[in-house]
Amino acid sequence: MGADRGIEFDPMDPGRKYGKAVPGLMLRIRDLYEALASRFGERGIELIRDVSTAYGRRAGEAAKSRVRPGTAGVGAYVVRVFDIVGGDWRVTRNDADEMVIEVSKCPYPFTRDDVCLAHTSMEKALVETLDPDLEYYIRRSIPRGDPVCEHVIRRRSRTSAPPESAGPD
Repeated sequence: MGADRGIEFDPMDPGRKYGKAVPGLMLRIRDLYEALASRFGERGIELIRDVSTAYGRRAGEAAKSRVRPGTAGVGAYVVRVFDIVGGDWRVTRNDADEMVIEVSKCPYPFTRDDVCLAHTSMEKALVETLDPDLEYYIRRSIPRGDPVCEHVIRRRSRTSAPPESAGPD
């Protein structure tokens, strides 16, 4: 198998291909995002945010019928998304009002907090599309100098907003 015009090789099984390809793709995404931000400044960040938000909304609409509303259902779906791109996560809080997902090694790995926040507009849009009563923000961030990232999904409060460090909407 795998013969084509005299070239012989053993094709990799899908799991091995995934394990080899995904980390390189994550670095490529990071490099592209950071290049956009460096070259175009705030316009580059806006482009990353717009593309990520649109993708999160599409993904949320596509999954809406399969995901239970609330922090448990939406949080489980976000954990599944995180697990696809990297297995370095753990849930540190999981109750009816809030889920916190801690990541100690970014799969991308971002060096700029503004780029990370623009990229994670996808998760924000995904969460808010799946359940408009929930919000998503990043409480702690490795690119900001924290030892870990904390991705927070919580029930919206009518009296409080996410911390300022959570970045722009």
